[in-house]
Amino acid sequence: MKTELTLIEVNTLIDEAKFSFRHEECATCECYLGYVIQLKIDSGAEARQFLKEIKPDRDKIHSCLGCDPCSPGTLYANYLRKRTSRLE
Repeated sequence: MKTELTLIEVNTLIDEAKFSFRHEECATCECYLGYVIQLKIDSGAEARQFLKEIKPDRDKIHSCLGCDPCSPGTLYANYLRKRTSRLE
């Protein structure tokens, strides 16, 4: 069973997230940060380094703007569902 995400997989997921941003502020939203951190936890060394470099600066992070739908939040939730299915 595959347990770590590759750099290519992570790059694809991050590109999908950035493409889905409805607002410029999405790039520094806590929803996106949560997604990035979860991907980092699930990634191999090369992908973790990439995520470390693109992670938003701590001082720029803000709480969720309440967008409906929240694209980073939706991608994060979908990822967790797929991950759970994969691990079961």
